[in-house]
Amino acid sequence: MTPDYRRAKGEAIRLLQQFGLEKPPVNPMDIAKALGVKISFVEFEKDLNNISGFYDFEEDTIFVNKDEYPLRKTFTIAHELGHRILHAEWAKSSDYKVLMRGDVRTDDPKEAEANAFAANLLVPRFMLNKYWEEFSATQLSELFVVSVPVIRNRISFEYGV
Repeated sequence: MTPDYRRAKGEAIRLLQQFGLEKPPVNPMDIAKALGVKISFVEFEKDLNNISGFYDFEEDTIFVNKDEYPLRKTFTIAHELGHRILHAEWAKSSDYKVLMRGDVRTDDPKEAEANAFAANLLVPRFMLNKYWEEFSATQLSELFVVSVPVIRNRISFEYGV
């Protein structure tokens, strides 16, 4: 199976349109709550502290590691919301696994789709178009409330720079 990036982007844009979001920053927690998804910031046991977060289908809750850097929490919520929207059947199945941050394989299609969903939700091209040539990566990071690496990845992906 190869990642369906078009679907991931389309679902992110659909949500932005549904909620009338036209300028940064996009708050994925507000979107999740509006969709009835609960967000819970939790402290993981020491041996599980390498988990940024996960989505629990049965509780319709995104669990986020409370010890994560704030911008990482934002991306984690968007990523897990992506799993809820894109991979509901998988999240219900016994195939669903919580992956440790270091264990996430770049070739896992579902993880790639959730990352693409999060990137397009938090930093959609139509918003980035207005600012990317005039602002530094640090300024864009502050404007979009995401990390500098997320901004650099979005600029690279969208504009080939």
